[in-house]
Amino acid sequence: MNRRNVIISVSVFVLLTGLVLTRGPHGMRRIQSGFLGMISPFLKSGSSMEKKYREFREGLKTLDQLEQENGDLKVRNKELSTTNQVLRGFEAENKQLRKALQYRASTTFNLKPARIIARDASTWYNKIIIDRGFEDGLDRNGDQPVLTEAGLVGKTTVVDDHTSTVVLIADETCKVSANVESTREQGIVRGERASNGAVPSIVLNFLSKQAALKPGQNVLTSGAGGVFPSGVVIGQVREFKARELDGQATIIPSVDFTTLEDVFVVIGKTKTETE
Repeated sequence: MNRRNVIISVSVFVLLTGLVLTRGPHGMRRIQSGFLGMISPFLKSGSSMEKKYREFREGLKTLDQLEQENGDLKVRNKELSTTNQVLRGFEAENKQLRKALQYRASTTFNLKPARIIARDASTWYNKIIIDRGFEDGLDRNGDQPVLTEAGLVGKTTVVDDHTSTVVLIADETCKVSANVESTREQGIVRGERASNGAVPSIVLNFLSKQAALKPGQNVLTSGAGGVFPSGVVIGQVREFKARELDGQATIIPSVDFTTLEDVFVVIGKTKTETE
């Protein structure tokens, strides 16, 4: 700032000071009012900036809170997801038990419920151990049918006091007389040895070459042989092929042996026969 501008500024200041001093209270109020009017936009601007700054600071704090809440919600979501899976498992188990109880109440067989307590990985599709034995009403000689509400499982073999070994129909040593629903076709169902731990095939042999069975047809126990009662579902036809001497059908078992947990052992005579 040059000397001339300094002189002008000082003169204006002195003049304004003189005017303020020479005016009365009324004049002073007018000058103050005018001065406040001049600076009020700046005061408002400063207040607005302070408000925005304060909101910005509060916004930063809110972001931290939101991040924390988001982390808490993720943990809670995982907990709820785990709980939901457990409840779904209970629901599925409950439905399965209800179906089993309904089957037991409606069937004509005398059934002894049992739970699978052991399986050998090398014989997963061949044998199971159940928690029922001779002391629970099973025949010491074995050969009692084992089934579920879905269909035939196998038969008892070695029976101890409180446990029994059950050979499954997927085992090649378990042979079941069977017929195909709505046809005259009869044969023998047995498992075929599988290699490398693969799921074994179940086949129905000794059919006529002209059988021409269709996929989905039910295969049931025929009752021949005296071990298995008639009318128990074994599975459904997957494929039929005519061989040189007979016909053979590949069967899809009605029972899922991979998820099998509870079974029934058929003991004694049917209800109608014992009443």
